[in-house]
Formats: sequence, structure tokens, C-alpha cells
Amino acid sequence: MTTQQQLEAIEAQWEEEDPRILEAAREFLKDDLSTDEENEKLKKAYLHRGREKEYEYESKQEYLFYKHLPSLIKNYSGLYVWFEDGEVKDYDQDEVTLCGRVVRSDAVREREIRAIYVNKVPELN
Repeated sequence: MTTQQQLEAIEAQWEEEDPRILEAAREFLKDDLSTDEENEKLKKAYLHRGREKEYEYESKQEYLFYKHLPSLIKNYSGLYVWFEDGEVKDYDQDEVTLCGRVVRSDAVREREIRAIYVNKVPELN
């Protein structure tokens, strides 16, 4: 699937009507979506290190983040979010502070895969 096809597939799932939010989400996706070649390199790197589960986790969370992007922009514009399984688990203005808090949380320490998905929600201008 090309980057343009990925963009269109994700946009088709958005139910947002505010043109400012849609434009912010589109611009973010254009910059953030990886090409098939980039995705393949990343996948090989994860598999080479025996981290297939982490790759699958990250890919799933990234897709869900993109799918929920308009609502994230409405509620968390300009903030870093720990996003998991379709919802924001925690957020902060500072990425390092957020990641430190998340990796020390019982929710992460007690599970098999300790990978987390943190991304900055684009700002709504």
C-alpha cells in the first residue's frame, strides 16, 4: 500500500467535520506516515533483534493513533500522549517526563511487552 493509499484509508475512518481539525490531522499524517520501504527496514530491524511482538505492538498503536487523530487534536492539542488500544492513558507537555512516568508505572512493568507508544498530538492553530 502506498503512502497516499494509507492516508486515504485512515482519513476514510474519520468522522470529524471541523475543517481546521481535519487539515491539522492531514498535515500531520503526510509528515508522519512512513513509506513501505521505511516500514520494511524498521520491521527487519525489529525481527533481527528478536522483537517481533514489540514491532506488532508499535504498528497497532500507531495505526490506532492515526485513526483517532481528529479527536486527539480536539482534546490533547500540542501534548505528548501515551496512547494504547484506542485511548490516551496519560499525557504531558514534556515527552521525557511522560515516558519516565509511563515506564515506571505498574501497568507497563507488569506486562510481557514493555514497549510503549508515545507521540505528540499536532497543535490546532
